[in-house]
Amino acid sequence: MKRLQQWGLDFSVGTLNFLALAGIMLPYILILFQYQRTHSTTYLIALVAVYISRAASIFYTKRFNLRSSTYLLLTLIFGALGSLPFALTQSLGWLILGSVLWGYSAATIWPYFLTVKLHLSHTTAFKMKRVYWLVFLVLALLLAADFGFHLSFSLTFALLAILNLVALPGGLLLNQFTHDFYQDQPSQPHGLKQLWRWWLSVLFFAALALLTTLRKASMALPNWATLLIILVALVIAGIELLADKHDLGAFKLRLLHRGVLMSFVLLFSSFMAFFYWGSLGMYLVFAMYLIGFESGNAVIGVLAHHDATRQKVLAGRLLGLGHLLILIPWKWSYLLGLLLLATYIGYDNPTVTKDLYESEATDDDSAMIEKYRFSTAGGLLCQLCLFALLALIACLTPLTILDFFKPTTTAHWFFYTWAVNWPLTLGSAWVSWRALRQPNTLK
Repeated sequence: MKRLQQWGLDFSVGTLNFLALAGIMLPYILILFQYQRTHSTTYLIALVAVYISRAASIFYTKRFNLRSSTYLLLTLIFGALGSLPFALTQSLGWLILGSVLWGYSAATIWPYFLTVKLHLSHTTAFKMKRVYWLVFLVLALLLAADFGFHLSFSLTFALLAILNLVALPGGLLLNQFTHDFYQDQPSQPHGLKQLWRWWLSVLFFAALALLTTLRKASMALPNWATLLIILVALVIAGIELLADKHDLGAFKLRLLHRGVLMSFVLLFSSFMAFFYWGSLGMYLVFAMYLIGFESGNAVIGVLAHHDATRQKVLAGRLLGLGHLLILIPWKWSYLLGLLLLATYIGYDNPTVTKDLYESEATDDDSAMIEKYRFSTAGGLLCQLCLFALLALIACLTPLTILDFFKPTTTAHWFFYTWAVNWPLTLGSAWVSWRALRQPNTLK
């Protein structure tokens, strides 16, 4: 009986580990599949809602000053409650509610899980067993059943709700193991502060919701109105960053830079790649990102003989070379450039996690949320700049914003190369140059 109980806890922790790793993308991908299958306005609204909730949650989750271990439990509860409406109903109201809850869970489960893992590495000898591949196999089989029997992903949505509940005992166990860590931490008052920022955020994410809808569906919105919306969003983003000017010190630019690079590779390049490889382009970009992200730290470590100074220099050179290759209007140099950018992200990700958690720039319990908050801010700024370029193109040419996000021909390849790719690449290179020059940005 004791062995069975132990296996159950191991499976619960493994399920939690799986949800933390895959949770940020699963809701968005599944709802996107539903929208592409049905072209229903209901699922389009749900898709936008989960995207905005995911972006907003990472900014404001820590404002209640709860423990990360407590937030982790909330993400599992919200993940279960958010999954159920998609398994049981097609009612718009319930799906919006599910999207908001699921978006919060998707955005925050990984940073809070990572925070708890880091706490445990300093306070106990607790080891997490890797059983999440079993969970992945079960989910893959149910996805196949959903596709094969045309069940509208109801089985998969129901399973995800169950998995979140299965992971709850694992979350409670981790909460118990981190008890000693929080004993030494000063208590923080609960409550909301700076209400003006909350009202500004409503305007900011409303603008993002509208722009995201423009990306997904045809809307008759004048170009001047689109530019005005983008300008308002950029001004609010600037005010937010100015309000946080004393947060994280030298780490802030490094994290903003990380978000810019990730958005450049995963969002912009996924669409730009269509003009090089057609419908295969998005998959090639994602493959380059996965290869670079997963192997970047190990590859740069080996090439630099695991010398920290050499790694820093090599990573910076690869980053610069990657931007130069992307500027060359040739599909293979473009692909290699994306791989080098992804390799840099893969190198920087574990090092910035370690540096930030061990620094005095923020308390240990907030470090990972701050990391993803400023990374998300960088990504959103990159997206707004992309929208601004596309809106200007729409003002000056017969093309519309949707011509880029829903390309059907490669006839405009060179136009998008010099009008969008080059300005965004040069902007990204400038941010990279500033980040690398920042004192103590790379340790």
